[in-house]
Amino acid sequence: MKTTILKRLPESQSILQVYAVIAVMLAGWTITAFLRKLPSWLLTLNMAEIFTVFSYSMVTNLLESLIVLLLILAICFLLPAHILRDDFAVRGTLLSIGLIGSLMVPMRLYMRFGMENTARLLIGILAVLLLTALLLVFSSGIGFLRSAVLWVSDRLIVFLFVLVPLFVFLLVYVIFRNII
Repeated sequence: MKTTILKRLPESQSILQVYAVIAVMLAGWTITAFLRKLPSWLLTLNMAEIFTVFSYSMVTNLLESLIVLLLILAICFLLPAHILRDDFAVRGTLLSIGLIGSLMVPMRLYMRFGMENTARLLIGILAVLLLTALLLVFSSGIGFLRSAVLWVSDRLIVFLFVLVPLFVFLLVYVIFRNII
């Protein structure tokens, strides 16, 4: 039973590549937002409070990245193997970029245009999801796309050597801060 379930999941290296893309995208998004707000926080908060805000943000990123990865793995588990599992590093990376990108684009459009034109926000989401669907369909047929996605996802694993210890350290900090 256990081996049957494990056969439906992709290889651990492919899972690691997809997680690297997810973690780097979410951490990059959070760090960018944090650095944008840092000058005003330096005027109103002390360093301990700023570190606490950063810690909670990064722990939230850890949880978000694990949720996105588990969502993609659940989709992989439910779908036939030839759709996602057989080429998980490529299709999982494209799917994660599309899912996270569909969250990032409306935020960027909102920052630029506000809420007066919500159609732009919806068009942005739909455009990203449509592009993701097209890339997923043609990912195995376009050799350059496949090799580029594999190259990027493989190179982003290096960032996990920084992000995972950072996530663990900040998670321990948040746990101790809430217990003590």
